[in-house]
Amino acid sequence: MTPAPNRRRGRVSPARTVAFETLVRVEDDDAYANLILPSAIWRARLDRRDAAFATELTYGTLRNQGRIDWVLGHLVNRPLHRLDTSVRVILRLTAHQLLHLRVPNHAAVAEGVELAKLYCERGAEKFVNGTARSLVEKGVEYWEQKIHAIERDAERVSVEFSHPQWIVRAFAAALSAHGRDPRELEELLAANNVNPEVSLCARPGMILPADLADDAEYFLHTTARPGDFSEWSVILSGGDPGRLNAIRDGRAAVQDEASQLVTTALANVPVDGIDRRWLDMCAGPGGKAGLLGAFAQARGAQLLANEVAPHRARLVEQTVAGLDRVSVQVGDGRELGGENHFDRILLDAPCSGLGSLRRRPESRWRHEAKDVPGLVKLQSQLLSSAWKALAPGGVLAYVTCTPHVEETLAQVQKLQGLPDLEVLPAAQLLDEVAMNPIEVEGTPVGQGNVVQMWPHLHGTDAMFLSLMRKKS
Repeated sequence: MTPAPNRRRGRVSPARTVAFETLVRVEDDDAYANLILPSAIWRARLDRRDAAFATELTYGTLRNQGRIDWVLGHLVNRPLHRLDTSVRVILRLTAHQLLHLRVPNHAAVAEGVELAKLYCERGAEKFVNGTARSLVEKGVEYWEQKIHAIERDAERVSVEFSHPQWIVRAFAAALSAHGRDPRELEELLAANNVNPEVSLCARPGMILPADLADDAEYFLHTTARPGDFSEWSVILSGGDPGRLNAIRDGRAAVQDEASQLVTTALANVPVDGIDRRWLDMCAGPGGKAGLLGAFAQARGAQLLANEVAPHRARLVEQTVAGLDRVSVQVGDGRELGGENHFDRILLDAPCSGLGSLRRRPESRWRHEAKDVPGLVKLQSQLLSSAWKALAPGGVLAYVTCTPHVEETLAQVQKLQGLPDLEVLPAAQLLDEVAMNPIEVEGTPVGQGNVVQMWPHLHGTDAMFLSLMRKKS
């Protein structure tokens, strides 16, 4: 919850206030910045310049939090997690401006002090002022040199690119598993720290991408262009897409191009059968279900969107409200492997989310390596259920928004003993639905291959795709 200000005298720029209050909610309420920042900007009535600054302050502070905390750890004589949330957020926000932005030092320090006066206990402003001035006295170059001088490579890379060490190791292992050059690691980490463009999906049969682009330019006063790979994609240079009628009524959605591509690839694969019953096994919050449902509606198929969490099922209902041939149910995907036989199944499995760190930078600080085994077990159970629910001749898409080897390649390799399994050439099938050559290298599994997309190569989330057919 955003703290109530003490209302002591002082003035803080609206952009910094919005960024501060958003970061406190991220810290205290486990909120996601991409979900709450646009409405905070709208409520504060920020102009385009201030909105852009608030966005950079928020996302930049979150992306660089590991690097910032390392520096602050040399200036503060107590563990950062023991500080009051408001003080910790102000220090991070101020340090981000001093270390990474072209903000005059005096302005960053002064406004950090004013924030402390407004939102913290009396006396906190002196602590913020002293810490910030110590950082300034050393200078940016000093801290850069100190970071580069860290002897252990894993720690240095972790601090320099602001990723926890376990994630750095997971990315390195994933690159290796897919035959990539290990020297790409730093490029990949750097790509996760770049603010991504806003990608919209114009759902087929509901709105044309060109019309969606025109609406965005007119109502959001932004520029819009076609996506690089998905024919349904529209890329915006800025603005709050939630204000568009097409987003509100479900004709379009905010969706990364990689998500659009893997969903389109599943819809495009020929199946041996009547092709009338489709399943999205883990549908929440509904982005892929909306696109897959649009394809189903155009072909006279019926999509069942299943979601285990009731509140996420309600989100799915909202996003597919304009589709007549989509039904939503609350249920455990692990229990769907009985009598039901589906011709197409999308298993967008719960995962560590390492593939979307560009869009959800706070998630890198919320997960730990110890979380992965539980996810791997759940994914295996869901895969087993999905395979049982798949009709002979049907196609299953196993999708995760992570490149973690245990959650991706290893899961598909576990299925190799199934006598009726055919791993399809995912690289070729993905390329067939892409507008431009996507240049994905399929990693061999069985007689086919799987695909891993990368932020530093494709400008998308790090989405994994395996397409599998159950032999007739």
